[in-house]
Amino acid sequence: MSGSGSIEAGAVITEQSGKAAEPDSKGARQIRTRSSYLLFRQLYDFLKTNPDMAEILRKFYEILDAKGGFGSRRNAEYAAESLDMVFRENAKVNEGMRR
Repeated sequence: MSGSGSIEAGAVITEQSGKAAEPDSKGARQIRTRSSYLLFRQLYDFLKTNPDMAEILRKFYEILDAKGGFGSRRNAEYAAESLDMVFRENAKVNEGMRR
């Protein structure tokens, strides 16, 4: 966080005040009930497993799709095709580099 104030590790920023909430406070408990908290918690736990780039891109697609980020089922299918194309193109590049 920028600025002169520092935030202790484990503190949670509350939306209303911009101040750090203690992890066991009412404000922190309220934050943990939000779908955004669950999303970031799951993403954090996923990234701790050191996934490869393909796994990260698939997870990104899954998150966007679950949140309706593509706007329609058809657009989600097009996005899946695009992601598959990226994987196939990079497989060819990586194969050429091994020769």
